[in-house]
Amino acid sequence: MNSVNQPQNINTRSDDLGHQYNFQHMVFVTKYRHKIFDNKNTIEIAREAFYHAAAIHHIEIKLLSFGDDYSHVHMEIKIPNTMSVSRASQLLKGYSSWAIFKEIPSLRKDHFWGGHFWTAGYSNSSVGPQNEEVIQNYIVRQDISGKVS
Repeated sequence: MNSVNQPQNINTRSDDLGHQYNFQHMVFVTKYRHKIFDNKNTIEIAREAFYHAAAIHHIEIKLLSFGDDYSHVHMEIKIPNTMSVSRASQLLKGYSSWAIFKEIPSLRKDHFWGGHFWTAGYSNSSVGPQNEEVIQNYIVRQDISGKVS
């Protein structure tokens, strides 16, 4: 088959080693939409936890922002082709909630008495070359982390 006729998958790209990765725009929302990201401390704990979990599991966070309603997180991530989107979500949400509750135990008692920091679901969409700039601009415009004290 001629390479011109082969279908292009716009949801994956190759890195320098030829490995395929999935690019996703992910959104995680706090349980009960509690406005937890209204201070720098919580934002920094969450940010550090996301990057730590990502590094352990070979997920690259290209962009990370905290939503303008103080209750959700946007990120563009690159997921190894051996990992499902749901597994990546589970790993990032699980570690970040554990780290946040560990560093700020009063959150569990005051806001998340059911023990879950994030809602059960998540939102994701594939990021391809045609829409990457639009999604990145959206993620950057959402970010409130520089506006809180």
